[in-house]
Amino acid sequence: MSNSIILLSIVFIPAIGGILGAIFLKDKLLEKFVYLISYIQLILCTYIYIQFAFFGYEQISVLYEWINIGKVNVDFYIKLDGLNAPLILLAGILTTVAVHASNHIRERINEYYFWLFLLITGVFGVFLSFDLILFFFFFELEIIPMFFLISIWGTGRKEYSAMKFLLFTLSGSALMIIGFLCIYFSSGTFNLDELNRIQINWIIPSTFVFILIFIGFSIKLPMWPFHGWLPDAHTDAPTAASVLLAGLLLKMGGYGIIRICYSLMSSDAQNLSLIISVFGVISVIYGALMTLRQTDLKRLVAFSSVSHMGYILIGLSAFSSSDLITQKLGLSGASLQMVSHGLITGLLFYLVGGIYEKCKTREVYELGGLSSHFKFTSVALAISGMASLGLPGTSGFIAEIMVFMGGFAEYNILTSISVFGVVLAAGYILWMLQRVIFGTSNNDYSKLSDLNIVEKIPVLILLFSILFIGIYPRFITDVLNIGINGIIN
Repeated sequence: MSNSIILLSIVFIPAIGGILGAIFLKDKLLEKFVYLISYIQLILCTYIYIQFAFFGYEQISVLYEWINIGKVNVDFYIKLDGLNAPLILLAGILTTVAVHASNHIRERINEYYFWLFLLITGVFGVFLSFDLILFFFFFELEIIPMFFLISIWGTGRKEYSAMKFLLFTLSGSALMIIGFLCIYFSSGTFNLDELNRIQINWIIPSTFVFILIFIGFSIKLPMWPFHGWLPDAHTDAPTAASVLLAGLLLKMGGYGIIRICYSLMSSDAQNLSLIISVFGVISVIYGALMTLRQTDLKRLVAFSSVSHMGYILIGLSAFSSSDLITQKLGLSGASLQMVSHGLITGLLFYLVGGIYEKCKTREVYELGGLSSHFKFTSVALAISGMASLGLPGTSGFIAEIMVFMGGFAEYNILTSISVFGVVLAAGYILWMLQRVIFGTSNNDYSKLSDLNIVEKIPVLILLFSILFIGIYPRFITDVLNIGINGIIN
């Protein structure tokens, strides 16, 4: 099987599997089928990453003419390179985690897996697309599945949260498509490779186009003050949707900023880097302060995501430096932060979902002494919490130290302020662990069982990934540097 066929399979196997499962399979057979699809996806993503990383960094692409009307030419163009390869590996891992997190779903299960796998296809399509219209198509494809996953299988104010997610995301999409059309009418092409080769004759100021597209992606990231949809969506979404939302959908925003804004409008990115850094610092501190106030475990992890996504913006601000090493350090750190945060929050949401399914509560003050009854879950929660606050030996430490080194070289005062976010992270993580794991034991939970063998598999995969990257970050950073070099050059 050629690498091009594997790349196509990675994009479309989830959607095809979701359609076949929804139409032809029921109950236990459907459950086995979705596990099979998820592990096939994980194997293919791992294979294609290793093929790229250890066999010469050769780009893998698929190009077909898709729409050709007069002078308008839109290609089905997907490609694997150094910037998106780690995100494809991350998406493969979290696909498996999301399927494991769905084992408690009992209502409208066929429809559930259809929307889940359609969402996953959209995510893979976004990361691999090298045509702006194809990128936008896949970007929009994931919105409706997530809306239904939250509104049908969510909890609490699920309809409100789903509609809030939809309105915020569509607002960002409207800004993006205006920006994409401005790029097309200024260049005559949607092809990202061509756009990087030619001189774009802007019909309107490129700074305006940059701001349009940047805000569109910042809503997805999310950046303060566009973060309002995230805590509600996370809190009311089913566990699998929360894993994919935090682990992958937020990363679409950061990836889009680097792939499109910084690649095509690099001079504007450099000119606006101070403003971007300021918004990054505000996101870090504001998100951390809001996290300190949360007593619901899901909302706690959700607000911490706002804080940690701010580090991506701080890393990106290093792009304004005249020193190429500083630029590479900042952009590579921001890209690694996306991968690291996806693994860590994916694990946190999976564990919180497991605790909720057994204890029927996510309130910190109603939990306590879980280490007495849920030893495996407690150990995993402690490790993921330490990774979230950036403990050395975990992926969180490597990503944050790269961001700080890149950002400090260019904006030392702002970066120094953002470091205080690590102190606040230690506060809310240790507070949460002390009360949930080591607090007074609740006898109501004494008869409950810990995660079973099948439920432990995704936890072990994520723990291994977090610790492995923390110990040997070159497994990811060497690949990222190939993609970042292309953007800097």
